[in-house]
Amino acid sequence: MSAVVATKKRRRRLRHDWAWMAAFVVPAALLVVAVQFYPLLFSAYLSTQDWTLTSSQSSEGFVGLQNFAKVLRNDVFQRAVRNSALITGTAVVLEMILGTGLAYLAVGSSRIIRAVRTLLILPLVIAPVAAGTLWRMMLNSQMGLTNYLLGFLGIQGPDWLGNADWALVSVIIVDVWMTTPFVLLVVLAGLSSIPDELHESAALDGASRWKSFIYIDVPLMAPLLLLTFLFRMLESLLSLDSIYTLTLGGPGYATFTMTYYIYTLGLRSFNLGMAAAASWLFMSFATLALLMVFWLQRRWQTAQ
Repeated sequence: MSAVVATKKRRRRLRHDWAWMAAFVVPAALLVVAVQFYPLLFSAYLSTQDWTLTSSQSSEGFVGLQNFAKVLRNDVFQRAVRNSALITGTAVVLEMILGTGLAYLAVGSSRIIRAVRTLLILPLVIAPVAAGTLWRMMLNSQMGLTNYLLGFLGIQGPDWLGNADWALVSVIIVDVWMTTPFVLLVVLAGLSSIPDELHESAALDGASRWKSFIYIDVPLMAPLLLLTFLFRMLESLLSLDSIYTLTLGGPGYATFTMTYYIYTLGLRSFNLGMAAAASWLFMSFATLALLMVFWLQRRWQTAQ
């Protein structure tokens, strides 16, 4: 009899808990739907409309997939896709390598190492707009600090922001400088969580620090490194403020990225239809890039 009573009490408690969970979760879920799904649905509607605010305050008609076709055929958009892939691919790989290496060197609790870690993470606390403005002044070909210091070494500094190729390099340098500290902090936290006994056992077996890092630290931190890579890839693809403050997409269209292209369509040309179509294409490309990373991870795990 007591077992039946206990079962009834347990069921009553579960119903009570579910009721409270519903009371808290349902309003939050509705808020997410309102904040996330409604803009997505509205942007999908805009992508099928001929709507430019400079010529009309309302849509001028349904155009189907014409906006997508116009964006895909646009030379500036095609260049923006290439630039986004180049900047993101190069910058994120460099950030992962530099951040992991610096984190490995910055492990420790001595006063000097703590001071070095503090200096290394300083770029992370600077607002991207401020960082972009600072670097724009430093990379000025006539009065910038960078070319001034290169002159002391007998090197003729390039026109960092006035040359198409060097402008892309400048954007990558600034991206790496700003966000490598984030990778450093994440990897440092991962290294700190690995038991010292594993490294001590490896050292007793004659393993060097490099082999210990490759065969112990990297496999244990693989999920963390993948998550960091994915997060940085998305953040780099979405980056707009550094491009805006550093180059404004120039010279010409040399540093146009997909986000900056969408910005110019929507907030400078006010072509809502094409901006919405470009946004959906951008989201599709980003999703494909994520799926490719997950596929490569699965292949790597299978090969182990």
